[in-house]
Amino acid sequence: MRTRNNRKLSDKRGSILLMVLVLILVMSFMLTRFVERTHAEIQGEGYYVERARLRLHAWSMMEVAVATLADVKAINGALHAPAQGWGDILDYTKVELPEGLNVQFEFIDESAKLNINNLDEGSLLLLFDQMGFDLDISQTLTNTFLDWIDSDDQARIDGAESFEYSIDGMDMSPSNQPIESLEELYSVIGFRELFFDENGLPNDLFQQLSEVVTYHEVSRLNANSANQLALMSLAGLGEDQAYIIQEHLSGLDGELGTEDDNYFADNQELQDVVGDLPRGIPLNSQISVLTIKVRVQESSNAFTLIGTINTQTQAAGSSNNNLQYPFVFLEVREEPGLNNAQPS
Repeated sequence: MRTRNNRKLSDKRGSILLMVLVLILVMSFMLTRFVERTHAEIQGEGYYVERARLRLHAWSMMEVAVATLADVKAINGALHAPAQGWGDILDYTKVELPEGLNVQFEFIDESAKLNINNLDEGSLLLLFDQMGFDLDISQTLTNTFLDWIDSDDQARIDGAESFEYSIDGMDMSPSNQPIESLEELYSVIGFRELFFDENGLPNDLFQQLSEVVTYHEVSRLNANSANQLALMSLAGLGEDQAYIIQEHLSGLDGELGTEDDNYFADNQELQDVVGDLPRGIPLNSQISVLTIKVRVQESSNAFTLIGTINTQTQAAGSSNNNLQYPFVFLEVREEPGLNNAQPS
């Protein structure tokens, strides 16, 4: 009798022990998940704190760049090219950076490009021809783009309006207004296949196009920064004149981007070097729209801020104080992607 009771007691103890072991296992699993979740939240909070700190540095450096450009403009009367001395902002300003912080500046002269929204049929055909496209492809690209930005719904020959997009199985239609980014070309018939890869990302042809055209409002091409393709796409400018411009800018060593680079300080100097230009040709020697990219990096974290300014217009002062930017910001954005203060 005692043996049976002992066996029952032993079985009961075994059941309790099994339940305790199961409970310990469940609690261990829950504790592990809790620790993992807490760690992820701490990392997330750290990411946002780091992002905010680096964003502040990026804005500070953006203002340093703008102040430098304003100083150069005040001295010389206009901005022409980095060869004026503002290509290295940190060297120009002698700003001391916090230990461990690395800052890089990149300048993109939007006025060294053609305003794609303002190009007529002949100019677009010339541009695509200079890029090496056959005539039939050039005509298609020209007409589909013009149909995309014009206000009517009448398709050009080789063009496309809403009807053509619908029968092509595309779930979009022309915006009937100027494009607001070059990436918008992905939606235009003919451009997607040529300027983007199978994943919808810009390819080498897109990069080539982006160095020649802009969606920003520029009316004259800055001869100091325009590349050969942009110059050759200007109707009326000869190949010899485009070559002379590039040769003059390259300096004695014949290479752009070196210390002996030249720049045209005014339109008269441009004409003296190049010769008589066709009447009305949209070419000058000043920067009117400039994009500034500021990248700040500390350890494995980085943040990039991109601002585009109109260098010929001064911003209005604030009503609360007298702070007044020397230029108007047309656009400010953060570089997309996980690299903006995201630990690598």
